[in-house]
Amino acid sequence: MSEEKYLIDNGNGTITDLKSNVMWKKTDSFQDTKKWMNWFKCQDYVEISNLERFAGFDNWRYPTESEAWGLFDLKETNTDKYGDSIYLSPIFEPGSGGTTWCMDDKGSAALIVQYEDGQKVWPSKYANMNMAVRMVRPLK
Repeated sequence: MSEEKYLIDNGNGTITDLKSNVMWKKTDSFQDTKKWMNWFKCQDYVEISNLERFAGFDNWRYPTESEAWGLFDLKETNTDKYGDSIYLSPIFEPGSGGTTWCMDDKGSAALIVQYEDGQKVWPSKYANMNMAVRMVRPLK
């Protein structure tokens, strides 16, 4: 599937992902707040977005590992906040944190998918170094 066929810019700050059957926020928490956030602070960010009904929806959440990993694509490049290349479709706004927290957790650790190198790491949920979340919601 080419990017044009499965990622659709909805023109309201969201991207429809037909491959994963979800809708992504076009920007991540770093782009929106200009702050790195630990897993718990990202929960607050998601909750506020739901209370404000971003793009008309109140069911935004962290991505699963497979949803977040589904955006990693060695054929697509974008730039992170440092101007470095990341493997994320250019349909998303440039300048992101380059990572996303995921809902997958193991006690006090949670999964991070890194779009600069495709690594999946399990830092502490309290870690606050270069971490952000890209919100997602189911299409149905």
